[in-house]
Amino acid sequence: MTEIQENRTIGLCQKILRISTGVILAAFVLIIIVTTISTDGWVLWFGKTLYYIIVLQALVSLGAWYYRTQLEKAIAQAKGD
Repeated sequence: MTEIQENRTIGLCQKILRISTGVILAAFVLIIIVTTISTDGWVLWFGKTLYYIIVLQALVSLGAWYYRTQLEKAIAQAKGD
């Protein structure tokens, strides 16, 4: 992998982490807002959906973080650091 490809891949991982963080924060805020506004049945469905989105984004973030750290270790080893 060339240095340009390495930088692009690391940049993509960082972008995924930033987007995932934003989605998680937005979902938490929406859960708070919706449960404050109403207690109807749709709120339960909506809250569960947002919960699963949060869990999915946490797993995506974890995977991107793990891949990035492994890539950085491989780059450091290849350069002899």
